[in-house]
Amino acid sequence: MSRLRSAFFITFYMNINKLYSYYKLCSAISIDSRIINKNEMFFALKGDNFDGNQYALQALEKGCKYAVVDDENLKNNKNCLLVDNVEATLQELAKHHRKTLNIPTIAITGSNGKTTTKELTAAVLSKQYKTWFTKGNLNNHIGVPLTLLSMPDNTEIAIIEMGANHIGEIDFLCNIALPDFGIITNVGKAHLEGFGTFENIMKTKAELYRFIEKFGKFSFFNSDNNYLKNMLKKGQFVSYGTDRNDFVFGRNIIAKPFLEFEWSKKENPKWNKVKTQLTGAYNFENAMAAVCIGTYFNVTSEKIKNALSEYIPQNNRSQLIYSAKNKILLDAYNANPASMKVAIDNFNEIEGKNKVLIIGEMKELGKESRKEHELLLELINAINFDKCFLIGKEFQSLTFEYPKYIWFETIIQLSDHLKKNLLSEKFIFIKGSRGNQLEKILKEI
Repeated sequence: MSRLRSAFFITFYMNINKLYSYYKLCSAISIDSRIINKNEMFFALKGDNFDGNQYALQALEKGCKYAVVDDENLKNNKNCLLVDNVEATLQELAKHHRKTLNIPTIAITGSNGKTTTKELTAAVLSKQYKTWFTKGNLNNHIGVPLTLLSMPDNTEIAIIEMGANHIGEIDFLCNIALPDFGIITNVGKAHLEGFGTFENIMKTKAELYRFIEKFGKFSFFNSDNNYLKNMLKKGQFVSYGTDRNDFVFGRNIIAKPFLEFEWSKKENPKWNKVKTQLTGAYNFENAMAAVCIGTYFNVTSEKIKNALSEYIPQNNRSQLIYSAKNKILLDAYNANPASMKVAIDNFNEIEGKNKVLIIGEMKELGKESRKEHELLLELINAINFDKCFLIGKEFQSLTFEYPKYIWFETIIQLSDHLKKNLLSEKFIFIKGSRGNQLEKILKEI
């Protein structure tokens, strides 16, 4: 709709304050008419292959209280609330709601580890506060508003995960969630196809620091990460890491395969030992971030220890699985060059015999893709694994240099292969980008 036409119809559009009063009458919000519940508010979002306006009346028939639409043909239907743009209205309503909440809100972003850090931080804070946090990976321009608008009224502290694949997206999400505190887990070569360069990745992640500097209170900061040091600049921060000058610091990191470490506070040095159910030494910095945030918000050391030791990873992240035939380390939620390297190095260091790799291609690397896949195969080749299966087109042309590796275009083809060539008594590591759907191979191993 043009600006001129938008102005012409402005009198029909729902004022955000009025829309908020309707929102407060609803039990929840929904963007999927197939699973709508009674008394919810339905937002008729549009996508590349669908128009939610087409399902607004169906949602009302199923019992939703109001349907927020931007198709003028629906304006005269009872309980259809006409707005200029449903997506923009969802975001504006979420920001409006956030302004009414007088609770600490923590934003988390980063190339690797942000979801695990969010989950660990939520586990720690939940020991003492009514904590609301991003479910799954609802961390984009739709997920962040949904997280805010789904927050229970009794929430005492919120954790909002933020993802990005283009410059400006973190700043955009910050201006919806209005965080008081921020943390960048790290920066790496993820989503290069959208960002273009590593420098653009750093610039985009640093948008969180810049927002906190202007409008927030503190950033939580890993002092061991030099990239983050350069990005932080002048903002106030609370630090964690391995340096005794940090607000909290850790040591004695062991992962065989489960992470164990000790941590202490600068102001009151006393070592607290934690045995987690997380595989991989690379999870140390994620756990320390949760320790730092929990300590800052006065969660006791004992509660922090219990939260970290009780947390069990799910959703295909660092899960140790024992099947009838093999031991499996599943880390198939996502992958980029940095996370691949630390994960494979960690798998190599874990004690075990008959080690096998199932590696999916890394997506969204743009013009750097071939180079990064070459470096990955060089890393694997330097380690003596029993077998290595490669999945995805990015590996196809590279396997001529590594004929001992077995390549398949899809996980279905690998599945068919393993039905005829069974793996037994192996220690298998599975990792790749989400699009590979590597978890589907579990039934064959």
